Amino acid sequence: MEKIRHTAKFHTSGKTNVLMAVLSAAAAFAASFGKILGFPSSMNVAVAVLSGTNVIPVFLGSALAYFVSGTFSEGIVQLCAILVIGAVRLVMPSADHKEDPVFVSLLTTGAMLLFSCVMSVAMPSDTYTASLRMISSLMCGCVVFIALTVKRQRNRSGVFDLTGINGVFTAILYIMFISTITAAPLHVVNLGRIAGTLFMLMAVRKYRNIGGAVVGALTTCGVLLCTPSLARNTLLLATSGLICGAFLQFGSLVIVLVFLAVSLVSLVAMGVNGDTFSMFADLLIGSVLFIALPVPVIKRVAKKVVGVKNSVDLVGQTTSSKLNMASRTLGGIRGQLTMVTAAIDKRSKEATLSKRVRSVVCTDCDMYSVCSKRCVQLDDSFSKLESIVCTYNNLSLDDVEKHLGGCVRKSLLCKSFNELYTDFVAERADSMRVREMREFLSEQLSSMEDILSDLSFRAGQVRSVDPQLSARVREHFSNLGYPNVKACVYIDENLCQRVDVFITAQFRGDLVRLTATLSEMIDYDLDMPVIVKVDNITRMSFAEIPKFTVDIKSFSASSSGEYSGDSFEVFDSSVNEKYIVLSDGMGTGKRARLDSLFSVSLVTRLIRSGMSMQTAHRLINSMLRVKGWEESFATLDIMRLELNGGTVQFLKSGAAQSFLFRDGGLKSIGGQAFPAGILAECTPDVSELKLFDGDVLLMTSDGVEDATAREILRCGGMNAQEIVTVLGAKALAQRTGGRRDDITIIAAKIFLRDENGKWM
Repeated sequence: MEKIRHTAKFHTSGKTNVLMAVLSAAAAFAASFGKILGFPSSMNVAVAVLSGTNVIPVFLGSALAYFVSGTFSEGIVQLCAILVIGAVRLVMPSADHKEDPVFVSLLTTGAMLLFSCVMSVAMPSDTYTASLRMISSLMCGCVVFIALTVKRQRNRSGVFDLTGINGVFTAILYIMFISTITAAPLHVVNLGRIAGTLFMLMAVRKYRNIGGAVVGALTTCGVLLCTPSLARNTLLLATSGLICGAFLQFGSLVIVLVFLAVSLVSLVAMGVNGDTFSMFADLLIGSVLFIALPVPVIKRVAKKVVGVKNSVDLVGQTTSSKLNMASRTLGGIRGQLTMVTAAIDKRSKEATLSKRVRSVVCTDCDMYSVCSKRCVQLDDSFSKLESIVCTYNNLSLDDVEKHLGGCVRKSLLCKSFNELYTDFVAERADSMRVREMREFLSEQLSSMEDILSDLSFRAGQVRSVDPQLSARVREHFSNLGYPNVKACVYIDENLCQRVDVFITAQFRGDLVRLTATLSEMIDYDLDMPVIVKVDNITRMSFAEIPKFTVDIKSFSASSSGEYSGDSFEVFDSSVNEKYIVLSDGMGTGKRARLDSLFSVSLVTRLIRSGMSMQTAHRLINSMLRVKGWEESFATLDIMRLELNGGTVQFLKSGAAQSFLFRDGGLKSIGGQAFPAGILAECTPDVSELKLFDGDVLLMTSDGVEDATAREILRCGGMNAQEIVTVLGAKALAQRTGGRRDDITIIAAKIFLRDENGKWM
């Protein structure tokens, strides 16, 4: 099996390498036709640098382009630079330099300048041509630096960030891209203006008026850089993009029609010339491509781009940082409290009863110096007397006579031991109470620290907020009769579109119609909301329909036929987050049922309020320890399914092992930590796995033996209900005549959604 997987991986990698080589050659072929103010561009050299190991395909693609266009002699500088740069990068010992923007850009600029100078000397030309060669070399180096910088930022954040200098860099790359493809030798249409129209309409869809105007202006700059004669008509793109953005709410078709109408009027107003009909044809082709492009593709691309930060985003980032700082401050206070506790405990251990008695009785005794010479024997005798008084709560003169017969103050020594012992016991009791209070304070500080960290994490998950859509959602709820509405439309770190709405009443309308309305409003297919109500505040959380869905079924049986000590709950924290919580109370019967119900109910409430599994576990552990029963603890088994990212997390505290059934194999998960409520520091067992279509996750209580759980290997092709039925019957059959315990089996089967929105 491992050999087959290795072979499949090898073939996949080989196909990917071939595809990248072909794409690199095609990109170089297209870039070799590029012009900058009528002079051959060097963007194919930038393609060679950015293509990594595909230098040879880039060289061949460039050479073919020069041969086809009949400009082979003009491309000698670029071809030589490609070969030299490829050779230098090949022999470089350090892999870090190969991706360093500064080093690679300097190498590119140096190679281009070198061969430009050689070309100018070998084939003398006018000053203008020599200057353009130098400018082209510098521009090539700058493009390489900018592209590698943007790529590095993309690898770090997972999106193309348009904020700050990174936004400026992205704009420059866009201009160079438009300039390069504008020079493509297609006499009927202009690829630069077609691509500019397509990107401008996509920008209008995401950023409305501003996006259309900015991308239109950048497209004009790109066309101007390549062919100044075409820039006059292209100027209207910025105006058309600004106007059509106002009609976004009416849909893509209306946007395109308004764009074409405004563009046609502008072209006529500017005067008909030789480029008018070609310009309108380019706009028409770009618009048709925009309409024909699948909406999921446009949305996927839009999510990869994060626009200019607004005040809402900045407030969210600041709030996240402040919460994180508060969490760290509490952690520092907790650390200082721990140090104080340790110092007090150390001092308390040093202050023994025998030392106190010796300081009272022996310090001013005339025989102190004589007794001190027998230090070892004296310490041993006092230790024995202390042991007697601690064991029997009293010390007699006979005990003193037996262990310290030479003492001249036997009566005073006996009296001091008995009196100081009473005070010593009271002090120790007070010290233990104070220590317990410090421990619980430390636990509470730790819980507060975790809560603030959770809130900081939740606030930091917001990647970008759309204030305009948020205002429209608030207005819609206000029109429905809900005052004081708080609404936020944002994209989270998993690039999932979300809508959170808070109202001060219970929603009593049609949820299906509301979901459809909001889906149309934000132009994303939303799933039915998850509603959480606390007092008079209701939170409605909408999110895109997730990539995965899960079918969850369960089987339960009590040992006595009455109360089951097992309790579980299945609930949604949001559309994309589903939780399964299983708890097994100590023993069986009513008391075990109360413990497990308490744990499950509290965990459910805490997680729904926004806390993480770890924080909920810590709070449960603290609460079970102070319930007051002689023994009060319960296992805690939590499964968190992230259906958009396709991951599953397990938290286990004294719980039985869970299992993952995939492709005919079985993997056991967790099951080593102590139950909640036993220890002050009860660290749970936490693990995370990636989900795939067809996976089956199995959670069981300890009443189900591992051998029973492994029967799932025989359940291939069954649905979740059939799996729990078969395993439940097996578990009941195995416990007959033997150990009787409560049985709970939960199966979760994972399904992947296809491109058409159907579950596979």
